[in-house]
Amino acid sequence: LVLEGDNCVFDGMIYRNGETFQPSCKYQCTCRDGQIGCLPRCNLDLLLPGPDCPFPRKVEVPGECCEKWICDPKEEVILGGFAMAAYRQEATLGIDVSDSSANCIEQTTEWSACSKSCGMGFSTRVTNRNQQCEMVKQTRLCIVRPCENEEPSDKKGKKCIRTKKSLKAVRFEYKNCTSVQTYKPRYCGVCNDGRCCTPHNTKTIQVEFRCAQGKVLKKPMMLISTCVCHNNCPQSNNAFFTPLEPTSSEAKI
Repeated sequence: LVLEGDNCVFDGMIYRNGETFQPSCKYQCTCRDGQIGCLPRCNLDLLLPGPDCPFPRKVEVPGECCEKWICDPKEEVILGGFAMAAYRQEATLGIDVSDSSANCIEQTTEWSACSKSCGMGFSTRVTNRNQQCEMVKQTRLCIVRPCENEEPSDKKGKKCIRTKKSLKAVRFEYKNCTSVQTYKPRYCGVCNDGRCCTPHNTKTIQVEFRCAQGKVLKKPMMLISTCVCHNNCPQSNNAFFTPLEPTSSEAKI
């Protein structure tokens, strides 16, 4: 017995279960038992600020549906008197309706693994959790463990030490800037049996950094709650030699 699925309502139109439709040239959507799932028809890539293109901007191209990236050297974002490419959520795609949030199906990816096995790195995710229901890429700083003590300590004969808390309050360092507050972060331990130890439960906080000449910089950063030891290790450490800031849309998500 095949039950008839629920219809979907989108922007005042009714769609049957299993019906595929295009609310705009940028999307292809399907009705699945009352829920609407949409796939972008335009490139989802996001151009992150980099030295060659500090202020990327999307522009509409006449006669074409999908927008294209251009580099705008004039635009500046001022934060604490400091001209910089600020952390910001970039709109990459959206449905052209008057109130897209009413028809929005929330989609958020997990945070990617930290780009460095030790020391300061970054991780990214993609989400449409905003009023415009637009897919944006978010970046946060992360430290899985400090680089100075990579050797596993043989604590009570354990092969893996999952989570270690910093015994002393530390200040985070980022691009010659130092965090205003001190923290006692948890780190993931290391294993002497070939396994990897990586963050399991994390949260994101805003960290304020003070730089030279009193400049102030705020960055989202990962705080580790728990770690897990496993055999799903990268084949080599090449994944950890990526630059601290992703300079193009090719950063792994």
